[in-house]
Amino acid sequence: MYKNFYSYNKLMRIIKKAIVYSFCLINSAFLLASFIPIQDKAKLTLISPVIQAAVSANTTNDQIKTDNNKSEEDNKQYNILLLGLDARRGDGRPRCDAIHIFSFSPSEEFLTITSIPRGTRINLANVATQSAYLSNNCHINGIEDTISKIEEIAGVKVDAYLTVGFSQVLGILRAMNLPTTPTLQYLRNRRYGIGDYQRSHNQANFLKDMLTSHFGHFYNLPNNFREFLFKNLDGNLDFNTANYLAEAIFKKNIYLNPENIILITKPERSKYVNELHIDLSENDLEKERNDIEFITYQRDLENYLNNLISGSEQEINSGFSNRAYQKLIIPFQQKLWLQIEDKTIREEIHYNFLKVILLTTTDKTIKETLVRDYINEAKILNNNDYLEKAKELAKI
Repeated sequence: MYKNFYSYNKLMRIIKKAIVYSFCLINSAFLLASFIPIQDKAKLTLISPVIQAAVSANTTNDQIKTDNNKSEEDNKQYNILLLGLDARRGDGRPRCDAIHIFSFSPSEEFLTITSIPRGTRINLANVATQSAYLSNNCHINGIEDTISKIEEIAGVKVDAYLTVGFSQVLGILRAMNLPTTPTLQYLRNRRYGIGDYQRSHNQANFLKDMLTSHFGHFYNLPNNFREFLFKNLDGNLDFNTANYLAEAIFKKNIYLNPENIILITKPERSKYVNELHIDLSENDLEKERNDIEFITYQRDLENYLNNLISGSEQEINSGFSNRAYQKLIIPFQQKLWLQIEDKTIREEIHYNFLKVILLTTTDKTIKETLVRDYINEAKILNNNDYLEKAKELAKI
């Protein structure tokens, strides 16, 4: 009896050891597997579950690649950089005026906005210390180089970026039936003792307020209208990925509660920053419209654009189309006409600007693309008068 009992205990010890060794072996295998690259994901800066795409060896950062692997990508944190650009008329090297990173995972129920003041000091070769800050790096070394410095300061890897200029901001605000010039002035206001810190925080508060007050309205817009608004932005984030993230934010009801949107300032937040929010009454708007500085700027911009158009027409007629194109292309890309508040004047300048741009090129594909985009915009904005005029542009 005791002999059988002893044999039983010995057998159980052997079984226990076998189980322990098996678990150790399995865990070791998983640990080893975690260090073995299944595929080169370093090149996949952002993957969207919306579009199925095969991972190829020639994947580049110029266009965000996508696939349908929701089980993996729903748990991914997406870091999308939004850069507000400050470029003077015709200046092709803008400064980064607003710097904000939206971090969001579709599996979470919150969104983080990390803001970096434009005046954050950095090491900038061959530049005096007082001018060595982040905004100037954007102007001197370009957006791509600036993104790497933003990543260092924020401590996150940027998956994709979007840029927007003054004109584009005004176009988006106007399309959403929101105040334009007064809002832009609020976002750029630095009349505080702490300067850029308060300005950057104002911008973050505005973005948060827009999400909580207008995101539902934006989400319920027709898909073609959403795509039209998205086309006002530049960068390397594709519309399908942006749409996927918007749907995830909507489904999680993140925009319904301000506490779901967390604001962070890097490298650190000033303790003197105030919680300021834009609140424009109709009296404020009327006062802005009658402001002498605003009126002067509108008149100067209108004259600048009309003179640019007429001068380019003369050069085209004289056989200098290429020279005219060089003068026109940057203001055209900046969409400067969007800064004109008077709708009639704005639409006329837009039409004339596009017409003269078309006259400077013989590339049929470029012409067709420009006219098609113009027609789509006229349709979305119910601009029937210029929709008819667009037929004449197609003949150029």
